[in-house]
Amino acid sequence: MTPRTITIAAGIVVAALAFGTSFVLRDLMAQRDVGVATTVATELGAPFELVDQNGDTITEAAFQGRPTLLFFGFTRCPEVCPTTVYDMETWLTDLDIGADEIGAYFVSVDPERDTPEFLRDYLEPQSDRIVGITGAPEDVWDMARSWRVYWQKRPVGGGDYTLDHYASVFVLDDRGRVRDLIAYGEDPETAKAKIAAALEA
Repeated sequence: MTPRTITIAAGIVVAALAFGTSFVLRDLMAQRDVGVATTVATELGAPFELVDQNGDTITEAAFQGRPTLLFFGFTRCPEVCPTTVYDMETWLTDLDIGADEIGAYFVSVDPERDTPEFLRDYLEPQSDRIVGITGAPEDVWDMARSWRVYWQKRPVGGGDYTLDHYASVFVLDDRGRVRDLIAYGEDPETAKAKIAAALEA
């Protein structure tokens, strides 16, 4: 692959991620009152039945009753996902938020490789409060589509592949509706302010 080809491919990936983000932002902005700085919650997602990292059934009810951080990624991700897991744990630790006050979930968009056991081995050394979600591939992908997230397999040779994917964290209210988004690489203080606002709503 030539440097020019790599540059073009990277541009396509960035454009695709931005395109996916624009759908969510459009819905958030469409429901924002003129002159009001806070985001009015919008509904994404659909009912689902998957499994967590312990193999136990998990449904959309997990996103009810308390605010939630929701991230879509995969365990073999080289940079975005481990950084985001670290950031999520750091934000919650800095804010001194208990697991009973806010939920935190990592949905794998690579369910063919990310079994519950693999997710558990990936997440537990990094966080005792971020719960992994996986399941039958088509069921996982249906759930991801309902949140309008982007992901795409990209071959890397030898029959292996990586994934380009949506990289923002959804901040949900206690009814499972999107209140805000935390972009990858966002300023930590801004990210924590969004989480605090969800807790205070």
